[in-house]
Amino acid sequence: MKNKKTVLIKNEKEIEIMRENAKIHKEVFDEIKKMVKPWVTWYDVDKLCWDICEKYNVLCGFKWVYWFPANICISVNDCVVHGIPSKKMIFQEWDVVKFDFWVKDKKHGLNTDAAFTMIIWDGPHKLEVEKFLKVSQEALYKGIAKATVWNRVWDIGNAIQKHIESHGFYVIKDLTGHSIGYNLHEQPYIPNHGQAGKGEILKENMTLAIEPIVWFGSGKIKDKWGFEIYVADGSLWAQFEHTIVVKPGYPEIII
Repeated sequence: MKNKKTVLIKNEKEIEIMRENAKIHKEVFDEIKKMVKPWVTWYDVDKLCWDICEKYNVLCGFKWVYWFPANICISVNDCVVHGIPSKKMIFQEWDVVKFDFWVKDKKHGLNTDAAFTMIIWDGPHKLEVEKFLKVSQEALYKGIAKATVWNRVWDIGNAIQKHIESHGFYVIKDLTGHSIGYNLHEQPYIPNHGQAGKGEILKENMTLAIEPIVWFGSGKIKDKWGFEIYVADGSLWAQFEHTIVVKPGYPEIII
């Protein structure tokens, strides 16, 4: 199916389709959280995503987009984004894992995108890492709260950056959130930093994927090789993401 042209403002029918996607999205994430433990393979999770989407006759949206070969991105520890599931890779204690997944309905071609991070460990620094994940998730909601009518795109990133840096962590400036609809990545892009009051004005029923990407360490990344991107200093990072609808009051969180 060819992608349709970008439609920034969605009508109620389009938003309702995205809400239906979100129900499947939620089921996928709920089942991942039940499944993932030490010695489970990354491929098991990839197959789970495929099986659930087949059941509902929707697409695992990442598959073959930009030639990505898997159904879900699984990025572990210092891998920033776009980790590729493999039968050879297993989850282990001490792992901090990011799951980034995208659902696309076959009939209309509308997308939803979301991500979460979880710990698979009980190590000596668990409380410190739990705090790091808590701050990262809080930053997502700080950004979402700014996604209201007549605010600007960089108001979102400014709120995210302030919260993260106030706790001594780092925001990645090379990777961003994005608008979403008939294509996975649409403009305007949503930076996780920046000066408030700049960027495109937000309008009612724009659909955005907001996704803070937060570093425990320096915030610098290595050169990109293939799909996967790694943190330069080997430290941990976190990602949380929701697809939302811009509203006059608090935005609607679809997934």
